[in-house]
Amino acid sequence: MARKQTMLAALALSLIAPAAQAFRAENGLEVTALPEPATFEVIQSRGAGPTQIWCAAADYARAELSGGASDRLVITAPRGPAETDAQRDATRFRLMSREARPETTARGFAIVREAGETYSVSTADAFCAVDQPGRGDTWDP
Repeated sequence: MARKQTMLAALALSLIAPAAQAFRAENGLEVTALPEPATFEVIQSRGAGPTQIWCAAADYARAELSGGASDRLVITAPRGPAETDAQRDATRFRLMSREARPETTARGFAIVREAGETYSVSTADAFCAVDQPGRGDTWDP
């Protein structure tokens, strides 16, 4: 009887595990897809700040959602308990077309404290260069 229960538990976990697989952004942060289309959350870790979170969001949008440079990343829920792991904090995003969300946040710094904050994928991607000097450099003397 115990063996049958163990096998059933293992089967149940194997069915759940694929849905919880995380994308690892180029800066090492985890990004997890959410059930609603084009929505995901960036899991905070290692003291990551706003620029690292926006960078990870841009990386995920490009790599997993085929987001274009002018598409918009919109915070749908500011930094708080993760939907996919209540033990961790995350910021939730939605990728939208430029036509659906034409305006972007007009500031020279990144924040993740307010729903509705918006950057284009290319602007969010530029935050990656702040934390990774030399990223994207192709000149080699």
